Amino acid sequence: MRIKLTYESLDGDIVLPKHYNHHIQALIYKTFTPDLATKLHNIGFPLGKRKFKLFTFSRILEKGILSKDNEKLIFKRKITIYFSSPIEDIVGNLAERSFKEREFELCNKKIYISQLEIVTTPKIENKVIIKALSPITIYSTLYKKDGEKIVHYYKPIDKEFSKLMEKNAKKKYHLLYGKDAEQMSLEIKPLKFSVQENLKIIKFKDTIIEGYTGIYELVGDPELIYLTYETGLGNKNSAGFGMWEIWRGKESDEDA
Repeated sequence: MRIKLTYESLDGDIVLPKHYNHHIQALIYKTFTPDLATKLHNIGFPLGKRKFKLFTFSRILEKGILSKDNEKLIFKRKITIYFSSPIEDIVGNLAERSFKEREFELCNKKIYISQLEIVTTPKIENKVIIKALSPITIYSTLYKKDGEKIVHYYKPIDKEFSKLMEKNAKKKYHLLYGKDAEQMSLEIKPLKFSVQENLKIIKFKDTIIEGYTGIYELVGDPELIYLTYETGLGNKNSAGFGMWEIWRGKESDEDA
């Protein structure tokens, strides 16, 4: 289930750090009921050694103006994001609390919910063309001989990129439905993509994350593709990575 949230300021522009993912995530957690926020943050949905949060959100849809010091983005009174989760109670909790509370604080600025829209679920077939609404990231944790940990981020042109995306989606499917997804398949291919232009380096708290925007083709089982529509593709979904929408080829590709 996916919703579209629009926040407005009644007192001037909304100014956010250039790397704002952490602040949007914090806004989401502050909007949840305390019980749900604590459960998702501390426990999530465990599978083996991993803890999934099973929600994701987009980049801000409006285009911010970069400040002179190159550190902040200035938005003209309004910001809009998408939020999605395969668990309706999570989406419902955020929607209900958004209307109930109305007033929120984001980076010391009072903002208000001005619009909340339930997004119509798209028709998913075994092949879809998608546009990344937030950078897509997948990585492996490697170790040197001395035990030092290295996080290796894969590029969409790497053969491991698609394989790891499929593996990640199958884990989420098993976690959600309790069914084996080994016979299912998912392949992602970059269509309109440049390693240089689509690379997005995001600082999330003290962690540097590499992700990629762009236009991609997803091929595979519709159930598995749809799951990634609701949970996000790849890693770091709850930090604002991996959200996508069906690409119609009509809207501007400036931020694709």
